[in-house]
Amino acid sequence: MTVFSRLLGRSGTSTQPSAEQAVAEALDLAVLPVAARAVLAPAVLTMASDGRATEAEMALLQNLCAFSPIFARLPEGAVLALIERILADLQEAGAEPVIENCAEVLPMELRETAFCFAMRVAMVDGVLAHREKQALSEIAERFAMPDEVVGRIIDVVGMLQRAA
Repeated sequence: MTVFSRLLGRSGTSTQPSAEQAVAEALDLAVLPVAARAVLAPAVLTMASDGRATEAEMALLQNLCAFSPIFARLPEGAVLALIERILADLQEAGAEPVIENCAEVLPMELRETAFCFAMRVAMVDGVLAHREKQALSEIAERFAMPDEVVGRIIDVVGMLQRAA
């Protein structure tokens, strides 16, 4: 069983499709906006970087998408289907080509948005794990993001994660 199979709760012996697989089959993911996938992929990579996807990470990611105009016109179930597709792409091709594709299709403003999504997912538990730091660093580098922009995003996400 691979890391991504464990993340998706698959044992390798089940032939029963998940709800996300059923939605993905019903949706033509190829016709969804390229920007939606490219903004979501770094957050999914960051979520998967520590070898597990928590309920809190999944819930936050879905909430971020629910309130983002980038994802506003997607049909119900599309975000979960995209997450599953991105996890499969990461498993099949690795992180580098997935992030390279994002860097190619996103203008700098949306790279910042994608990095912010990834940072929010990494900090959902209030702790930035070593592998999450590595993933975020690689994403920022591939996105050619200025250090001061990365610093501002980190500062703001840190503020959002403060406990009462």
